[in-house]
Amino acid sequence: MQATLILLTVLAQANAPSSDPDAKARAQMMLKEGTQLYQQGAFADALNKFEQAHSVFPSPKLFFNIGQANRELGRPVDAVDAFEKFLSLAVDASPELLAEAKRSVQELSPKIGKLLIDCGGVDAEISVDGKMAGKAPLADVVRVTPGRHQVTATSPTMIPVVQTVDVAAGTVQTVAIRPRGLADTAPVAQVPPTPSPSVDLQGARLPSPTPADDDGWWLHRKWTWVAAGSTVVFVGAAAIAGSMMQSKYDDLRKSCGTAAGANWTGCNSSQVSSLDTRKNMANVFWGLSAAAAVATGVLFFVEGHGVTVAPMAGGATGLLANVRY
Repeated sequence: MQATLILLTVLAQANAPSSDPDAKARAQMMLKEGTQLYQQGAFADALNKFEQAHSVFPSPKLFFNIGQANRELGRPVDAVDAFEKFLSLAVDASPELLAEAKRSVQELSPKIGKLLIDCGGVDAEISVDGKMAGKAPLADVVRVTPGRHQVTATSPTMIPVVQTVDVAAGTVQTVAIRPRGLADTAPVAQVPPTPSPSVDLQGARLPSPTPADDDGWWLHRKWTWVAAGSTVVFVGAAAIAGSMMQSKYDDLRKSCGTAAGANWTGCNSSQVSSLDTRKNMANVFWGLSAAAAVATGVLFFVEGHGVTVAPMAGGATGLLANVRY
């Protein structure tokens, strides 16, 4: 606190760097209010008063107060910047203040990182985390807090370039950023995305099925139509076998009489066996017709869609799988 009070006395005795005769008095009042806020621990409000005083009466000695307030607020980068401005500009400051400023710079410097930004001779404006750092080539390093930062190079004739860099405390990180001219930009060819192939349970890659065309939904369903055709054939065969069985049944009724249980009175075994054969044939064809009809329905919804079979329980084939289409 004593350093700030000494600065206030020195500022009151300095020659005014402003043409406004009242500027010095207004700055002294702001500086007094800022000093009181600083002593009360209201460092953010004190910093605001110190900066206002500097804008009214731009004495370089005020950078000492600004540096002290930033230091208390945990802003080492802003504090070091202020202290170094004080050391380079306030050459007539008291030895006590100069020594305190040097000590603060030495203490805070290991807590911050530095960026050495190289634009390769390109005339571009450099900003760090959205804050303007200067125009390339930068004469000095840019101080930053430890962590990740974004360096941006912009120019009216260049494509803006943004580069992310991680900086550790007490280190100097070199950033090589190369903006390109607008004329050097070539159109980027659009590369269609590659469809991901399906994978079977053994990890072998299967070709992805080709999706059906919207204007020809009946295409790409070969096996659906095979199953549908088989259904028609089997139904026809069952109908023919049934008709043959009915014809044989009518003949036996006329020649052998009425059936009694499983036997026909007046008919020999070969005639009865012929009827049973036709009945069994008809039943077989009706069963095949039903199976083909079911297969047609399943294939209609499955065929033409991508099918992915992925294991859900280890790599054991057939143990448990998830099928999607």
